[in-house]
Amino acid sequence: MAERGSNHGKPRRGAVAIIVEDGKFLVIRRSELVRAPDLLCFAGGTIELGETPQQAIERELVEELNLQGTALDHVWQSRTAWGTLLEWLVVERHPDSEPIPNLAEVAEWMWLEPIDLLRHPKLLPSVPAFFAAWAKREFVLPNRAGSPDPQWVHIR
Repeated sequence: MAERGSNHGKPRRGAVAIIVEDGKFLVIRRSELVRAPDLLCFAGGTIELGETPQQAIERELVEELNLQGTALDHVWQSRTAWGTLLEWLVVERHPDSEPIPNLAEVAEWMWLEPIDLLRHPKLLPSVPAFFAAWAKREFVLPNRAGSPDPQWVHIR
């Protein structure tokens, strides 16, 4: 059973996967069947009772994308407007594992460079906040992510 933090049934803690290869981030478009439908975001979900963020994100990647990965580093923490505490983890995709969306949760997946992602009109609010924090040097990402654009400090 998931931890619940409000009378709206929203999870209190979530894990977010930062999967980046050759300067492109793996993002999903949420299905019409989930909260915040049709928005682009990073894969992730609820941290179940008794799970570590690392365990949760590896499980969520299998549930959402049938993707095998290893959580490497916890790099950032943020809180959503509705109070959910998000744990952001760099995840290494296993080389032989390709995303296959679970259509009940994920409409599609894509590899996007940050500028293309940030230009998208339908983003979960945590996405621009993540790139702004990276530009402010609140955390470091692997070299394969490239460098943040200093102008992202001003996005929200």
